[in-house]
Amino acid sequence: MSFQDIESGHGHPARSASTFSQSGEDAEFQKLQSSLSLQVFKMNANVQGILKYVDQLGTAKDNANLRKTLHDLTETTRAMAKRSSEDLKKLSALQSKLPNQKAVLQKTSHDLQMSLVAFQRAQQVSAERQRTVVQGVKLAVEDERHTAHDEPAPTPQEQRQAQILQSQLSPHELAYQESLIQEREEEIREIETGIHELSEIFHDLGTLVNQQGTMLDNIEMNISSVAVDTGSAAEELSTAAEYQRRAGRRAACLLLLLVFVAAIVLLAILS
Repeated sequence: MSFQDIESGHGHPARSASTFSQSGEDAEFQKLQSSLSLQVFKMNANVQGILKYVDQLGTAKDNANLRKTLHDLTETTRAMAKRSSEDLKKLSALQSKLPNQKAVLQKTSHDLQMSLVAFQRAQQVSAERQRTVVQGVKLAVEDERHTAHDEPAPTPQEQRQAQILQSQLSPHELAYQESLIQEREEEIREIETGIHELSEIFHDLGTLVNQQGTMLDNIEMNISSVAVDTGSAAEELSTAAEYQRRAGRRAACLLLLLVFVAAIVLLAILS
């Protein structure tokens, strides 16, 4: 083999195209997994921010800037949830060719699911708080509304919210809050739409997790099968060893008998 052959790569036939392909897929998997982990981290941070802003709804800190920040943060997290779901599907497809990355995929999938659960709960809390604020504003502006026969009785939370608004806001500010009722109700509808979309994402991920679970069951079944086979092999080895020990004892006895007979014959000849 010449030096030129080595330089041109002809001297390394073992490095096939499949090896480079496998290495490329592994690098792609790690890159996507890192990106997905970062998204999960950001989603968790966003959820904490959403809950912080939700706590300020219906208080003296409730203003247009707060509501816009909460709306934008919720929409950003919602878009991130959709992207993360798609990325996890891609990651799962890549992992099907990389058995050594199975545990990494399972952990990433679990972390994403926990993050999505937290986000869904944050949206539910936000929608509930928005409803409470809307009803509280209505009660605070028109005290007599809760006595109307066609209106449902206010909940303790709504009554408490009305009292807080009456104590914290002037009549002018209350009237301004009343003008925002339609805006708040529209926000509630958007949140409910987001919760529905997230439920669909959970359904898709549930199918993916079930597939992973089936593969886990198969792995456990194979491990059990290997354990049984190993146990049978060990038993057969023990039996073989016992046979060997018995054969050894028989050979030793036969050897002693031959020595004894030879000794008798030798003594008879010498005498």
